Amino acid sequence: MIAPNLPFDEELRIAELYKYELLDTVYEKEFDEIVQLASKICNVPIALITLIDRNRQWFKANVGLDVSETSRSISFCGHAILQEGIFEIRDAIKDNRFSDNPLVKDYPHLRFYAGMPLVSPRGYKLGTLCIIDTIPRHLGEDELFALSVLSKMIIKLFELRISNRELKKSIENQQKIITIMAHDIRGPLNTIKATFELKNEGFISDDESKEIDALVEVQIGNTVNLLNNIVDWGKLLLNYSTELKADFNLHDVCEKCFDCCQLVAKAKNNQFKNSIKPDFVVYGSNLGYEFIIRNLIANSNKFTSNGIITVSAFIENRFLIMKIADNGVGMNDTIKDALNNKKWSSYTVGTKNEKGSGMGLKLVSEYIATINGTLHFESNSTEGTIVTIYIPQH
Repeated sequence: MIAPNLPFDEELRIAELYKYELLDTVYEKEFDEIVQLASKICNVPIALITLIDRNRQWFKANVGLDVSETSRSISFCGHAILQEGIFEIRDAIKDNRFSDNPLVKDYPHLRFYAGMPLVSPRGYKLGTLCIIDTIPRHLGEDELFALSVLSKMIIKLFELRISNRELKKSIENQQKIITIMAHDIRGPLNTIKATFELKNEGFISDDESKEIDALVEVQIGNTVNLLNNIVDWGKLLLNYSTELKADFNLHDVCEKCFDCCQLVAKAKNNQFKNSIKPDFVVYGSNLGYEFIIRNLIANSNKFTSNGIITVSAFIENRFLIMKIADNGVGMNDTIKDALNNKKWSSYTVGTKNEKGSGMGLKLVSEYIATINGTLHFESNSTEGTIVTIYIPQH
């Protein structure tokens, strides 16, 4: 027996196969009907849709065989994906490559094999549409044509799965964008609204009013910028594309976030401290980092009064480690453990009875996960809270 060689583009081929997310999925009617049709057209007892993984061939559809996979080393399909067009073995016993193959000597006692490679639009051979018989035979022109057409139909179904998955992701992203906009825009607008109500009710002096008006003007401008940022980020998500990444100054991004949240911080007599070095450059999406910092300092502000909220960052072992620390009221172990276990329903009201649902932290955690990062909470009731973010840097 001769085991099949690996294609010259094996790693790229495997990556292409995994992109379709087909391995070990349930049988599906559309694929089952194709192998049934191939079996009837070619008048053979066995027809399969095989996918060639690293060490196995797995059957996405199967008629006539009572196993779901076999070793790649004994597979006929492993040889088929090395060929252009049909790979046909008319009598395996008379072929030195297969005469002592376990699939020939034992079940299913294979004698005839024909495999049409399943070629992705990018030119990678993922597996085959193959037919098998227990007696020698050969294919006619009509049967060859049918297998060629059916193999292309299979690839179209594979591509349709990707399109459906991307459509589902698009819908989920749209819902997420709406949630983010509602969460991040409502807060600043409510603050501005409350400020005007206090002015109208006479709780703010003329001198204070001038200072507040200036801050409100800044807040409105920052809120518009914030909305634009979210829209831009949303466009990236909806295009299914990787976020635009580049080197950028993290200190400057932090300053933008401080400006955006300055009014709500002043309302609670809190100060922001940027401990990131002025020339500290990282790689990634600046919009994404703005989203992380903005939400986490806003969360710290919620649980801090007359305090300091500090953002720091450094690189260690190829990880960006960013910390958002406050000297607020902190949280008990139950809530801290819930957050570290990504249970976002646990929350408390802020120092001025601000309400929240944990949605901001949930969205931040989900975003950090998409860039292969992690989020960790440390807190106690006497020293406040430290949120630490770990993000790999290349």
